[in-house]
Formats: sequence, structure tokens, C-alpha cells
Amino acid sequence: MRSGAVLPERAVDLAIVGGLIAADVVAQVVVSAGGDARSPALGLGPVLVAAVCAAPFWWRRRYPISVLVAVLVLVGVAHGLVTPGLFTQHTGGPVVLSAYAVGSWAERRARAAVVGAVVLAVVFAGTAAHAKVADAAAVSLVLVALPGVAGHAARTRRLYTDEVERRLSEAERDRDLQAERAVLEERRVIARELHDVVAHHVGLIGVQAGAARTALGRSPELTEQRLLAIEQSSRSAVNEMGRLLGVLRSDGSAGELAPQPGLAMLDALVDGFRATGLAVTVDVRGAMADMPPALDLCCYRVIEEALTNAARHSAAGAVAVGIEFAGGRVQITVSDPGPARIGTSGTGRGLVGMRERVSLFGGSLRAGPDGNGGFTVEAVLSERAPG
Repeated sequence: MRSGAVLPERAVDLAIVGGLIAADVVAQVVVSAGGDARSPALGLGPVLVAAVCAAPFWWRRRYPISVLVAVLVLVGVAHGLVTPGLFTQHTGGPVVLSAYAVGSWAERRARAAVVGAVVLAVVFAGTAAHAKVADAAAVSLVLVALPGVAGHAARTRRLYTDEVERRLSEAERDRDLQAERAVLEERRVIARELHDVVAHHVGLIGVQAGAARTALGRSPELTEQRLLAIEQSSRSAVNEMGRLLGVLRSDGSAGELAPQPGLAMLDALVDGFRATGLAVTVDVRGAMADMPPALDLCCYRVIEEALTNAARHSAAGAVAVGIEFAGGRVQITVSDPGPARIGTSGTGRGLVGMRERVSLFGGSLRAGPDGNGGFTVEAVLSERAPG
């Protein structure tokens, strides 16, 4: 039983019990006032009998078969105690209500057997009282069979409504879960983009500032070059942050002001690292395919993150970048001879971001020491768009 429906159902049960009692008491008052010699005057006895005969309907939902049996027994008891019987029982109201309860609340096999047995019993009782078989059958049909069928129809409707409500609830819950997953995925995408933008440019600024500090007072020309590189990296960081924040605007218009970076901008990326004193070599093999924008961005970000890690965490002065297009795949290799810079350590978010990007294309990523003191990042991606 649904918790939200407890109060209405209990209210209906109470109304049925109270209505049966009231109908019997009012009928007894009317009959007594009319001077019917066959009926006793209204007193405590008839009221108690009416209350006892109506009380079982409080449990008609939980014990429908027991209530039907009790009603049939109480019909005979009431006829013996309150001559010529209660008004509601003369109209057949309690039998109709209890038969309806059996059809609506009893188990499937039990309700068919009970209703059938009661129909036969009513027909037999009618013929025993010298009534015609057709008349007895009609009475049993009206009092027992039809209410039982109506109760079964109500039960079917109720189960259907419950099933619809359950499915709607599940659909709403699934929708909420999908929305939550979408929000979490969007947060991961934003975090990845923010890391790529901030880590790259801030990492370059840090390296360039260190180089400028060491050249300060010793080589004004070199110091100026490093400061100019810091200025350029700062502007690039601000521009990319503005582009990323523009994408988050509700109207989406600001996100279209600047294109996403790709391999076509690889030279500018490499030049930025070379300006820090890092010797970067690029080896491209095969014809650069006309890649989907998402894949192009992924390749760019993988190289950018690998070069940023090399600049921040490696003491090597040179990094080799290899890009190979073959067999519908793109293989990117970024390696430095090492050794690792002492006193530096990363959070690991950059590698996590690279793996997430590569996984979108069903690719693989290997990042770690090469066994000779250096560090290698190798990514293999499909040239097909993610789907």
C-alpha cells in the first residue's frame, strides 16, 4: 500500500463502516416510528448488532475473504437478533461491498474460487427457500458475481496506475542521474581545459622568469628576451582563458570569437618553448590528414602538456616531438633524455587529462621513464571522429 494513499483509504473504510451503521439505525428509527409490529423499538441491542455487522469492513482491504465470510455469517445472526433483520442486509449492501473487496484485494486464485463458491451457495440457498433457480441465479449475479468482477477491474486499474507511476518515477530518477552525470562530465572537461591552458602558460612563465633571473645583470639582452617571452605568454594565457570562459556563457557567442588550437598552430607552440631555451625538434612523418576539430585539438593538447612537463620537470635542454600519420592512426611521441629536475613534482592531473582526451578516440597513452633517465609520452589515436 502506498504511504501517500493510506489516509484516503482509511477514510473510505471509516465512511463505509459509519454509513452502514447509520443506515441501519435510521431505518430502525423509521420502522419503529411507523408502528411496524414486526420490528422492535430502537434500543441498544439493534445499534450494537448494526455496529458489529459493519465493523468487519474496516479490515476489508487486508482480509477481504474473511470479511465476506463474516458478512454471510452475520446476515443470519442479525436476522435472529433483530427481527426481521437489518435494513442494509435486506438491500444486500454488505454482501455487495464484501464481494467487491474480494475482487479488488484478494489473491487471484483465491478470489475466483471464493466468488464462485459464494455464487453457488446463494443459488443453493435460494432454491432451498423455494425460489426459482433463475431468480436465485439472478440474485447471486447481482449481489456477488458482478461486484466481484467490478472489484477485479478496479484492481487491474490500480495496478496499472501504480506501474505507470513507478515507471514515471524511474524515468525521472534516470533523468536526474543523467543530468548529474552530464554536469560531472562537463566539470571534468572544464577542469581539463583550465589545467591545459593555465599549466602550459604559467609553466612557461615560470621557466622564463627563472632564466631571466639568472641572466639579470649579466646579459641585459637575454633578460629582455625572457621578459618579452613572459609578456607574450601572459597575453596568450589571458586570451585563452577569455576564450574558455566565453564558451561557458549561456548565449555561446563569445566562444566563437577565437578558434580552438590545433596542429596548424604547432609551430607557434614550439617557438614559445624555444624562447625559454628549450631546444625542441619536430619530426612529422606521413601526410597530415584532414582531422576532425576535436581530434586536432586533442593532438595539440597532448603535445602541449608533454612539452610543459618537460620544461618544468626535466633538466634536459632538448625535447624531441614525433608525429606519424599512418593506417588511419596518429602516433605522437614526445621524449626528453632527462634527467629529472630535482625538487619538482607534479600533481598528475596533466597525465590524467591526456588519458581522458586520448580515450575519447579509443586511443592509448603511455607515459613514463624510458629506462635511460629520460621520460617519454606516447599517444596513439584514431583519425576518425569520436562516436
